[in-house]
Amino acid sequence: MEAGTHMQASTQESGIYHRARNTHVLPGMSEKQARQARMLDAPTVVVVLLVIPALILHFSEIGGWLATLSNVLNWLIYGWFAFEFLVMLYLAPSDREYFRHNKLDLFVLLTTIPILPPPFQALWVLRLLRLIDVLPVILGRFGSITLLPYAIVLAFIAVFGGGVAFANFEDISIFNGIYWANTTVNTVGYGDVSAQTDAGKLLSMVLQWTGNVVLALLIGGVAAAAQRALLGSQAAEIQRDLDEVEEDVEEVAEDVGDIEEDVEKLLNSSRRLSETDRVILRELRSIKRRLDEARPEG
Repeated sequence: MEAGTHMQASTQESGIYHRARNTHVLPGMSEKQARQARMLDAPTVVVVLLVIPALILHFSEIGGWLATLSNVLNWLIYGWFAFEFLVMLYLAPSDREYFRHNKLDLFVLLTTIPILPPPFQALWVLRLLRLIDVLPVILGRFGSITLLPYAIVLAFIAVFGGGVAFANFEDISIFNGIYWANTTVNTVGYGDVSAQTDAGKLLSMVLQWTGNVVLALLIGGVAAAAQRALLGSQAAEIQRDLDEVEEDVEEVAEDVGDIEEDVEKLLNSSRRLSETDRVILRELRSIKRRLDEARPEG
C-alpha cells in the first residue's frame, strides 16, 4: 500500500511538472509549492524582456534622465534575478534538484553583477540567455514548443547580444555592432567592420563558431516546420481520400442489400417459376453467395 501511495504521489508530481510549461515548477514539488512557483512566471518574463532596452540604453552612453533610467533598470533586473533565485531555493524540494534544473539561472546571476568594471560590462549581454529559459512560458500556451522558436531566439541572442558586446569593445555604435554580428553569424564577413581590439577579436572567434551552430539549428528548425506543414497537408489529403472510399463502400453495401432483397423475393416465389426462371434463380443464388463471401466482416 505504501509503495502504491508513493507511486501515485510521484505520478502526480510528474504531472504537475509536465503541465506547468514553465521554468519554475520542479519535480517533487507539492501543489502548493508549484502554485507559488508559477507566480514567478509572468514577472520573470517581463524582467527578461526588459533586458533588451536596458542593454540598448546602457551601451548607447546616453546622459540625463535616460542614464538614470538605465541604471535603475540594470539594478531592477539583477535584483529580480537574485530574488527569484532565493525564492526558488526556498521552494525547491532539494537544493541539488534546483541547481540541476537551473544551471543557466545561476550562471547568469554570477556573471552579470551590476557593479562590474566597464571592461567587463559587456558580460551583461549574457542576461539575454534567460530568453531561452522563459520561452516555454511565452509560447507554451499556444501549443507544443519545437526547435524553430529556440533557434530563432538563439539567433537573436547571437546577433543582438554579440553586436552590443562588440560595439562596447570596439567603441562603435550599437547599429554597426549588430551589423557586424549579423554578417559574422551568417558567415558573410564583408570586412568593412572588423575587430581592432583583443576583446573584439576573441568575441569574433567565439561568434564565428557559435554562428555555425545557430545557423544549423535555424535551418533544421525551418526544415522541420516545413516538413510538419507538408505532412499535415498530405495527411488531410489522405483523410479526404479515405472519406471518399468510405462513401463508395456504403453505396456498394446499399446496392448489395437491394440485390439480397430481390433474391429473397425470388426464392419465396420459386414454386411458380418456369424451368428458365429456375436457371436464372440458380445463377442469382450463386451471385448472392459470392457477394456474401466478398462482404467484409462486421
